[in-house]
Amino acid sequence: MSLSEYDELTPHELNLHIQAYNEKLTRESKERITAAYLVAGWSRTKKLPDLKKILGEDKRNNQTDKQMLQTIRMLNAAFGGVVRKDG
Repeated sequence: MSLSEYDELTPHELNLHIQAYNEKLTRESKERITAAYLVAGWSRTKKLPDLKKILGEDKRNNQTDKQMLQTIRMLNAAFGGVVRKDG
């Protein structure tokens, strides 16, 4: 959002933008602290665990086409999506 766009905001809307920005800074700060903590911890280990295991890439949920379609239909119904009668 550019500076001129803030001229049209109400004080409440401006406050919401400030709060969101502060929350973003806090979240990013916690992410950096977490990364530094993990690096410090991992630097002391003799053997690092497999990166794919850490990232959870080794446990893929391979769904069939029918399972994916069922999941999509379930999410569609849960979020109030349009239900077609033909399929």
